[in-house]
Amino acid sequence: MLGIIDLDAHRAKRDPLGDTGQDQSTYRTKGIYAGSRLATAKGWRRASEIAVGDLVLTFDNGMQPVVAVTRTAVLAGRHLPEAALPVHVPAGALGNQTEMELAPGQSVMVESDAAERLFGDPFAVLKARDLVGFAGIGRSDGPAVSEVVTVHFAQDEVVHLDGGALVVAPSDVPGETTLAFLSATRQPALYATYTGEDARLLVAAMTRDTDLRGVGGPMRSAA
Repeated sequence: MLGIIDLDAHRAKRDPLGDTGQDQSTYRTKGIYAGSRLATAKGWRRASEIAVGDLVLTFDNGMQPVVAVTRTAVLAGRHLPEAALPVHVPAGALGNQTEMELAPGQSVMVESDAAERLFGDPFAVLKARDLVGFAGIGRSDGPAVSEVVTVHFAQDEVVHLDGGALVVAPSDVPGETTLAFLSATRQPALYATYTGEDARLLVAAMTRDTDLRGVGGPMRSAA
């Protein structure tokens, strides 16, 4: 049986800004691939179609307007090192109704018995790359070139992707925030990400639960 874990200590180990600190400036490892679909007030729409002012369904705050959209063309496939390759997610692995691909550094929210058992909260945020090996999730060569879209809100939000997966969408808008503003107003991210040993511990526990119950067993529906 697992022992009691100091929640404050573990929360302190989370990555408060959703990044590992590694220099991956050459590659875009966060964001939503353009072909993925988001739940909006007008139904499921491709990320490439989202514009400022569109209402997107969020996990905690219902429909919220998009305040900015960042689009970046990125290299993929054979042009990328393994650490920057897209993550392929089979249908149903994360609540998604169809198979999908995620940027490796994209933060994903999961709901599982393992998270509640380990950290006292059934919801946990992990990098897509840390989920490789769970429920058939693996690396993908992907297309030769792809576009990554980041939708920004007034605050960090969790949005619904490809039929039910949950991913974090940030409030930060590159190029529009001064250092002075950040110093005066920056607050911890609402959806801190488990990384390192905490992430490995959680994914291992989720995998054990899956082995016992079958794929999809430990993952609850967040609908």
